[in-house]
Amino acid sequence: MNKYLKLFFRRIVKDFQQKELLPLKLLFFIHASTIFVIYPYLTIHMRELGINVEETAIMSAITPVVSILMPPVAGLIADKIGNFKILLALFSALGGASALLFLLVPVGRITLIYPEQVIFGVSCISGSPLRFSMFQEHSCTPLHPYTYETEMRLESCGFVCQAFANENDSQAILNVDSYGVQFHNIKANTSTTIIYEMNIKKNITIPPDNSWITRKVLKNDEEYSKSVRKLSKHSYYFPTPSLYNFSCGITDDLNDTYDTGINNTSKQGMFSCVFGSKDQLRQLSDAFGTTFSSGILAQKPNADDIAEERQFYNAEYIKDDSSIRDSVCLESFPKNKEYISVNVPLQRPNETTVYKTLDLGSCAARCLATSPRKSVCSNKDTIQELNVKLTFWSYLAVRVFIGMISGTAFAMFEGAVIAILREHKADYGLQRIYATIGGMISSPLSGWLIDFASKGKGYTDFRPIFFLYASLKIVSAVLMLFMNLEFKTPASNVISDVFSVLRKVELIALFIAIFILGTAWGYIESFLFWLIQDLGGTKSLMGITITVGGIAGIPLLVLSGPIIKRIGHANVLFIGFVFYAIRLLGYSLIYDPWLCLIFEAMESITSSLSFTAAVTYAAKLSTITTDTSIQGMLGGLYYGVGKGAGSLIGGYSMKTFGTRATYRIFAAAAAITGILYFIFNHFYMKKRPSEGTDITKKDPVKPPQNFVDVDLKPVANGMQQHDHIIKEDALPYEDALTNLGYEDTESDPNTQQTATPTGGGV
Repeated sequence: MNKYLKLFFRRIVKDFQQKELLPLKLLFFIHASTIFVIYPYLTIHMRELGINVEETAIMSAITPVVSILMPPVAGLIADKIGNFKILLALFSALGGASALLFLLVPVGRITLIYPEQVIFGVSCISGSPLRFSMFQEHSCTPLHPYTYETEMRLESCGFVCQAFANENDSQAILNVDSYGVQFHNIKANTSTTIIYEMNIKKNITIPPDNSWITRKVLKNDEEYSKSVRKLSKHSYYFPTPSLYNFSCGITDDLNDTYDTGINNTSKQGMFSCVFGSKDQLRQLSDAFGTTFSSGILAQKPNADDIAEERQFYNAEYIKDDSSIRDSVCLESFPKNKEYISVNVPLQRPNETTVYKTLDLGSCAARCLATSPRKSVCSNKDTIQELNVKLTFWSYLAVRVFIGMISGTAFAMFEGAVIAILREHKADYGLQRIYATIGGMISSPLSGWLIDFASKGKGYTDFRPIFFLYASLKIVSAVLMLFMNLEFKTPASNVISDVFSVLRKVELIALFIAIFILGTAWGYIESFLFWLIQDLGGTKSLMGITITVGGIAGIPLLVLSGPIIKRIGHANVLFIGFVFYAIRLLGYSLIYDPWLCLIFEAMESITSSLSFTAAVTYAAKLSTITTDTSIQGMLGGLYYGVGKGAGSLIGGYSMKTFGTRATYRIFAAAAAITGILYFIFNHFYMKKRPSEGTDITKKDPVKPPQNFVDVDLKPVANGMQQHDHIIKEDALPYEDALTNLGYEDTESDPNTQQTATPTGGGV
């Protein structure tokens, strides 16, 4: 353990002493920071704009597949040019500026969050159980077709009247300043009118229009004693404060007889409910005051209920502190069979003159009660569609454009990095440490900025991360101008060079493996934050996941050179497949969003170590004139086609099989592919040594032009005979097949060994 710890720090110190690589480290830091600022959050950004899971899958698949065309072309151009830093800086800056186009994409669907309370109309017909009705303005789906209990709170009492009014008149009724309630005693031929003044303004229940608002929280008008409201499509509730009240209770003598309006029936052990004046209610002992619990049963709507947009519930029982009892209604208010009507003077908005007076009859006593929505309804929100097609196509256009620009910049950047590392005999994994640190900082910072900007808004505000991304990309472009690529020789016939490299079976196998790894990574990248959001995780937690993966990945990046040298590139990729399977299976089993951090730590192997092995493996199998082209293909397969396939397959699988089942399907696919790749390398490639230049190897001294190679020939007694062969036409170091000075830099400085070529096989 102590040996590896010393090696860990010795590699970092020796690498940091190469001052020529300090700008590259800074560039890695900023370049990776930009990637982790927005890309992990794009899926939930699409979800916030109202793009559903199928559309997200399609978009996540199309975007990288379309943009795959650019990186190989960019690689060919870069290899042809040689020194392409100006072109690289231009694409980087353009990619940052183009991210601001996300600000122009309109919201396609708005999520309407229903109020926390539902409003019931409480009716009580003599001789019948208590009954509740609910206007379906905010649609309520009953929890189930059986009786369930909910807490009720009595809010106000008044009268409900029928009115078949047009839209303008209906709005005028709801906004009246005053109305008169008339009591007609037909027998005595007398009338009494009570005028009620409305001294309040209606509350705005929906926030003002804003192109960035993706979620609206609807609120009830809570002025229950002062506001006219609908209780169905054509019925209006007019509150009459202090005129009468509603109560249920058990009498002192359970054998008392009450007039139910039908016949005199003795109701023992039941709650007797009544609309009445305070004097009438004195005969009932108050069982619940203004709050009570009731078991309700949703009734199947008939044609009239559907037309009136209402849902009826029967009170199966009423519950007090000590018992559960049935309910029965007594003769309701008013007792003397008066005919009740409401006179409503209508005014147009911003006018004081009355243009019409409605005399609404068929009015009945009714009270309002509220109840927690979660204990009554199974649905808490609904989706309001705006211009979905415009949102989808505009977002797709922006994603494709940014993908093409960013993919081009990525191919050029990786090619530039490998060219610089070849020149300075540096280690690729050690440089990626600073990219990991950049992602560890930028991703949680983005999550915090989103949470901070969204505080109190009722929707998620992603705008800060787009501005941050654009700023970092422009800074990255400026730094790229200071890279030195003068040593990179332009390719004379880059296409033929690339095709000659692609004839290697080992490279084709690598491309297939990286495609499958990209598919697994693409699914996690697209839908992990979706899962965390469903589990109730915050945006800050989403950012922390990147940090955890980065911290775990640093030791492996530092030791990636020795690890890959020890076990081979292909074995490292096989281990990546195994850990992808474990990681994907783990996500399918968790219910606490914080537990995802355990499996995010495995990203150190599935991403940090595996992709480093893939990049260096590809560089080992390519040449200096094809580096950028091969890296463009590798990145395109991983970040492009692979990610797109993972997003598309994953999205549709989630729709068909569910989220957890899809994670398990991907886990099985990763495990099976890893085993096949292992078998291929063990039985086919083991006997075929790989060729190329491995940039995980370092050599502080460039071999002389008349390079002395060492030919190790076994002899009968087990010793080795060293035949020194002078190579008159030795290749430049960049084209050499192995770095024979590698061992001197990785082993104990007091020990000198001769390196043996290391292949990608097992």
